[in-house]
Amino acid sequence: MAVKHLFLALLSQKELHGYELKSGFEDLAGGRWPLNFGQVYQTLGRLERDGLIESYEVAQVEKPDKKVYRLTEAGRKHLREWLQAEDNWNLFFDELAVKMLAFELIDRHEALAILRAYRGFVLRVIKGLTQMRDQVPAHSTQALLLERNIHRAEADLKWSASMIERWQKHD
Repeated sequence: MAVKHLFLALLSQKELHGYELKSGFEDLAGGRWPLNFGQVYQTLGRLERDGLIESYEVAQVEKPDKKVYRLTEAGRKHLREWLQAEDNWNLFFDELAVKMLAFELIDRHEALAILRAYRGFVLRVIKGLTQMRDQVPAHSTQALLLERNIHRAEADLKWSASMIERWQKHD
């Protein structure tokens, strides 16, 4: 889902060929989400099939022709609707919430061990995100996204500590 929509956002700026879209996506992701060319061209094929982008060939001297993609009006509308849609702003029911529901059905000690492991995982994530944030320009979009994820991870750390404390009291 994210690849498709970031491709549309990139194409909202200017026409691009496949390699430029791949590079633009990877630059936006700070080099931490590499795409393979199969995924790039499969995504572009679907976007074109759905009428969200269109392409044309550009002849090149001493190189094979290249295909250039541009956003259609339907693609621009789809991107705008996706950006504004609140239905994908799910703050309350994610993978962890589903696991919590399953915790009611498994051994309490096993659930507590999973929560402890999760707390350790979150601590490692916070450390990694903080290191990444410190390596990018402070006011860049990438720094702001890293800061957002640090805050979310810190909230999960606080929540997991609270859950562990509650579950330990019931043992």
